[in-house]
Amino acid sequence: MKLNKSIINFGWLFISSIAIKGLGVLRESIIAYMIGNTIEFATFNTLRSIVDFFLAFVIGVPVMESILVPKYAGLYLQNKTINFQPIWNQTLLFSKYLFLLSVILLFFVSYLKTDIYDLDLVIWVLLFSSYLAINLSNSVLFSLQKTIGNFQKYSTQSFLNAVFTLIIIFLSIGQLGLKSILVASIFGILFSNFLLKRGLNSNFNKTEKSRVEHLIKLKDINFHRLISVNHAIFIGFTGRLLISFENDYQINYYQYSFIIISSFMLMIVSNIASIILYRSSVSDSSSLKKTILLTFLIAVLANTALYFFGNYIISILYERGQFNDRDTQSVFEFLKIFLIPYTFFSITQVMIQPFLKVHSENNMLLGNVVKRTGQIIFITIAISLMVGFSLSNYKIAVQVLLYTSSLSIFVYLSKNLKKLNTENFNKHTIR
Repeated sequence: MKLNKSIINFGWLFISSIAIKGLGVLRESIIAYMIGNTIEFATFNTLRSIVDFFLAFVIGVPVMESILVPKYAGLYLQNKTINFQPIWNQTLLFSKYLFLLSVILLFFVSYLKTDIYDLDLVIWVLLFSSYLAINLSNSVLFSLQKTIGNFQKYSTQSFLNAVFTLIIIFLSIGQLGLKSILVASIFGILFSNFLLKRGLNSNFNKTEKSRVEHLIKLKDINFHRLISVNHAIFIGFTGRLLISFENDYQINYYQYSFIIISSFMLMIVSNIASIILYRSSVSDSSSLKKTILLTFLIAVLANTALYFFGNYIISILYERGQFNDRDTQSVFEFLKIFLIPYTFFSITQVMIQPFLKVHSENNMLLGNVVKRTGQIIFITIAISLMVGFSLSNYKIAVQVLLYTSSLSIFVYLSKNLKKLNTENFNKHTIR
C-alpha cells in the first residue's frame, strides 16, 4: 500500500522534531556538566530569554512560515520557477536592522539586570545579536523549503544543524565557556543556510525585477494566531522572562526544568496526538474526543512518571561535573510547578487545532476563538506581572501565570469546541 505524500511528510517532521529535542537535552546536559549553576550563567540565560522570545514569536520559523507559505504556495503551484530573490534581499536588509536593534536592547537589559560589566558581556551581546540576525535568514530559507514542499529536506537539515551545533559545543566549551554555545549556534546556522540556499538555488534569480507582492508586509503577520498556535511555548518563554527578575540562580533552574518538560510532554505528547488528529476532520467530533482523551492519558502518565522519578531523571541528565545534588533538588522543585499546567497545555495544543485547520476568514467563530485565546494569554501575563511586582516574588508569579493561563485556555476552548461541533452538525444536517 502506497502511503500518502502528506503522511510521509508529517512522519519526517515528527521524527526529526523528536530527534532534535533529544539533542537539545543532550546539549543542556553538557552545559550542566561544564558550567553548572553560576551567576554568569544566570545573566547569560536572561539574555537568551529575550533572544529566544524574538526567535519564537517575531522572526522564528513559525512566524516566517505563517507569512511566506500562504504568500508563495499558491504562486508555486501555478509557476514552479518562482523567484525568491526579492524576499532574500529584503531579509538581508532586515537582518542588519535587527542586529543593531538587538545590540541596543541587550545592552540595555544587561545594564538593568547585572553587575557583571566586562569583555565577556560585550562579546555575549555581540554574539547574541549576530545569532538573532542570522537566524532571520535561516527562518526565511526554512519556510521557503516548506513552501515548495521539501519537507524531507527541511527535516534533514534541521537535524544536521542540531548535530553540527552540538559537536562544536562539545569540542569548544572547555576553552570558550558559555561563548561556545553562541559560536556553535552561529556556525550551525551558517552551515544550515549554505545547504538550504544551495537546495533552493534554482529559485533565485538576481536579474529578474522584484515584485512588491513578493515582499513581507506588516499586515501579513497575525500575532494572535502565532501566539495561539504555540501558546504552551509562549507561556514557557514568558515565565522564563518573569523569573529573570529574581536576582539569583532561579532562571538557571527554570531553564533546566523547562527543557525536560518541553521534551517529555510537549514534543512527545503533542506529536503523538497530532498524528491521530491529522486524519480527522473538524466535523468528526468523536475522533477529536478520542484524540483529546488519548492526549490526556499520555500526559497524565508522563506527569506521574516525572513526579515520582523526576529527581532520578534530572540526576541522570545533569548531575555531574559542576552540577551537584542541591542543584538537582532545585530543578526538581521547578519541574513540579510545570507538571499540572503542562498537562492541560498538552490537551489545549490539540484542542486548538480545529480552529486553525479551517479557513478562519470564512467563519466568525473560528477567528474569534483564536483572537480571544491570544487575549486570554495577555490577560494572564498582566495578572502574573502584578503579582510579581506586588509580592517581589517572581517564582509565585510564574506559578500564577502557568495555572491561570492553562486552566482558562482549557475552559475557554472546551466551551467553544461544543459550539463548533454544534455548528458543523447543523451544516451537515441542512445539506
